[in-house]
Amino acid sequence: MRERISRRLLIAVLLVAGLAGCAAPPLHDASSPAPVVEPALSEHDMPVIRTEHVYSEHRRAPVRLYLAYPDGLESTADLPMVLYLHGRDGVWPTPIPYDTLASLERLYREGSIPAFGFAVVDGGYNPYWNDGSANGDLAALLHDELPRWLREHGMGDAGGRPFAVAGISTGGFGALNYAADRNLAGHPVAAVAEVAPALQVSWEAMREKEAFATEEDWSAVDPLRRLGDLGGVPVGVWTGDEDPFLDGINRLVDEYPNTPVVSVLPGGHDPSVFEVIGPEFVTFLADALPGLH
Repeated sequence: MRERISRRLLIAVLLVAGLAGCAAPPLHDASSPAPVVEPALSEHDMPVIRTEHVYSEHRRAPVRLYLAYPDGLESTADLPMVLYLHGRDGVWPTPIPYDTLASLERLYREGSIPAFGFAVVDGGYNPYWNDGSANGDLAALLHDELPRWLREHGMGDAGGRPFAVAGISTGGFGALNYAADRNLAGHPVAAVAEVAPALQVSWEAMREKEAFATEEDWSAVDPLRRLGDLGGVPVGVWTGDEDPFLDGINRLVDEYPNTPVVSVLPGGHDPSVFEVIGPEFVTFLADALPGLH
């Protein structure tokens, strides 16, 4: 089943849900003037968002495939795509921060960036995007199944592969491994965009997340132990100065030699950071588009 989400409905959901537990606005008094909708919340600032369910052999279940790209494109044939890996809480109300979606639409409409899109697949609750997880073989899903699904839509490169990868929180953990695997397979990504990646520096801290059965399971896919597999791909990093994963994020920045964007903002692991990075984040990915250099 395929559906196109109403952009007006999506905005309403985002405003109510607050994208991560933000306080709900006070009730409006009908006797007072209606609140003014900020221009950034106009439906015209949202890209096209389409979802459908596809069957994943690696998850042994139907999963939601989510595609977002600028509105008004004459064609999406061969549209370059960024794989965006969501965090712990999944794809609802949106796997991508609103500010990032709005920035994709606005910057394209202004002519600041070429067209590209985001592809998201539902990895379930608390995914670190590794094989052998409670949600199935998620790394295999990304490498084996996602390219086929994108090819069926005529998107991505000739093999249906995204040109770049991004991830938020646990998705940032997975994005680094995806980039390392792609490099080792001879199909490197052009950029990695990391939003508050959930990188732990000790098994004691990692064990609390209940994502890996043993220290050995975690060590085998710990991105901080695989930095040499990235092949020098540029990695952009955005985080809050009070993020609980800051020790691991600092290790990434200190130990990996190619981090052209490192943005440390006031805030924690929450929308105070996630919802203000959109323009820089989208521009970083657009600058990595094939053929621009």
